[in-house]
Amino acid sequence: MPTPPPTRAEVVVVGAGVIGLTTAVVLSSAGWRTEVWTADDPAETPSARAAAVWTPTPHAPLQTSLTWAARSLQEFCGLSRVPDSGVTLAEGLTLTASDTSGHLPALTRLSPDLRDAARDELPAGFTAGLRYRLPLIDMDRYVPWLLQRLDTTGGRLRQQRVATLAEPLAAAPVVVNASGLGARDLTPDPTVRPVFSQYVVTDNPGLDRVVVDTTDSRRWVSVVPHRDRVHLGGVRVTGRDDERPDRELASDVLRRCRELEPALVDARVRRIDAGLLPSRPTMRLEIENLAAGRVVHAYGHASGGVTASWGAAHAVAALVGVPPGP
Repeated sequence: MPTPPPTRAEVVVVGAGVIGLTTAVVLSSAGWRTEVWTADDPAETPSARAAAVWTPTPHAPLQTSLTWAARSLQEFCGLSRVPDSGVTLAEGLTLTASDTSGHLPALTRLSPDLRDAARDELPAGFTAGLRYRLPLIDMDRYVPWLLQRLDTTGGRLRQQRVATLAEPLAAAPVVVNASGLGARDLTPDPTVRPVFSQYVVTDNPGLDRVVVDTTDSRRWVSVVPHRDRVHLGGVRVTGRDDERPDRELASDVLRRCRELEPALVDARVRRIDAGLLPSRPTMRLEIENLAAGRVVHAYGHASGGVTASWGAAHAVAALVGVPPGP
């Protein structure tokens, strides 16, 4: 018997970063025949190289940030109980210049088990901080888990570079534009700007606590441990289009993180991960009805992609609506 032609997709998601993959999983789980089109291997996107910790960082519009972060927190807490998801719950410590517990931003108050840090919980030389628990996402394991989940629910991944939205609209009546920085040219959207992000990745000498130093308002550093490695961060440069690693910035981050966590002094440096994140004055979630079909734009999350991912994905699904019947 002849092989039947492949079933036509009902939704094409453009982009395989954390927003695109999560959205595809939600849509496919809801019954939509879903394809993800990506020019890059999902394991090579800026999302896949992130330190990936649920971080309550505000993005405009603020109420949307609150709603999406809260939904993602709920999902990640559930995934922390799923074997091989790569999600765990970790202890966190944010070092502050002074006591801030009485006037915390709304997003920070979402953090589970939030409290003032006791003096004996602070590194030497620091006088104030906040303790909490937070989801920690090992992207080396989480991206394969998302891909497996997509496959299990009937979704498909297609290596396909997209030059115009007309291409996926010719393949499906609904397109989700989760192209990240690519939306600058694909949409086109001149308000999208790159944010250069960089982490120094070292071996893990036994650290299991996330530490963020915010005592200097001009710059910050973070220590984000995973089971076999630690991501040392603190580099965000808005408007920089060059994604090559900056070794001078890397040396400064490494020095400051070693001062913060002395156990890192002898930890072997594995690599420097650098990439460009998509920034926008406001995160975009919007339907555009075109003659060829419907486009749902979902991009502009900058460094908040992981934190927003599940909330954004469910918001996209609500706009796409109920899948058509068989």
